[in-house]
Amino acid sequence: MDGLSFKEFDGYALCCVDDFSNDLKISIKENLSRICHGAQQASRAKEMYKYDNTIKTFWDRYNTKAAATKKGMLGELLSHVIILNLFPRFEVVSPFFNLEERNIKKGFDLLLYETSQKGVWITEVKSGELHLGKDQSATTHDLLTTARDDLKKRLAEQQLNHWQNAIHAARVAIDSKADYKDIVIDILESEGDLVFSGGSNSQDNNAFLISALFSDVSSKVLESVLSDFSNDLKSKGLFKSFFALSLQKGTLAKVESYLQAEAGY
Repeated sequence: MDGLSFKEFDGYALCCVDDFSNDLKISIKENLSRICHGAQQASRAKEMYKYDNTIKTFWDRYNTKAAATKKGMLGELLSHVIILNLFPRFEVVSPFFNLEERNIKKGFDLLLYETSQKGVWITEVKSGELHLGKDQSATTHDLLTTARDDLKKRLAEQQLNHWQNAIHAARVAIDSKADYKDIVIDILESEGDLVFSGGSNSQDNNAFLISALFSDVSSKVLESVLSDFSNDLKSKGLFKSFFALSLQKGTLAKVESYLQAEAGY
């Protein structure tokens, strides 16, 4: 894909949006309904799921949010796009839009299904700009560490609501014709069952951790930071399996301007 540099290693990857290219814009346009509503809803020929109405709904939600929330929303949107384009082994099985309200989603950021292994991956995205006194690499390490710790805590909270939301999201997001829909829901329901015995924990789950850094791309995140983070995470055994993705984009401005123009504002 033009405008992107991408390198994948064992357990981690680095992706930098060097240019907000036409390829990236086209991918957002082609996939926005699927990203926001889920594949099942997007496949229906209804006005509310068509691109023009979806982009307006997205902008209306986005434009009212505080700056920190906006960074989180764009970080998650870009994560959806990158996974759809560069990680063909995964299917995104949860919608971007919150199902109950116009606020940000509670629970898990994304749910992924790895077709070859028949496994669900719980995804946590942390977005931000450079931390005070730190460069791109150090800030990325901070974001990934926060994603790791927050997801570990959430998976051990014994909160049935997390799994109920995940099940509901999967039901509406996965195409009814997909042969893995029942598998995903069964996995999520089994995790929900563990809540009643107090047995829900991070070690039972696959984790996909994403740092979305909005900062000057002339100074790129070092591969050694992801390698060290991966090795440390492996030694701790916090998750069943894990993958870490560093996503770097210069600023929010071009993405914001594009979305605003597409929404007709």
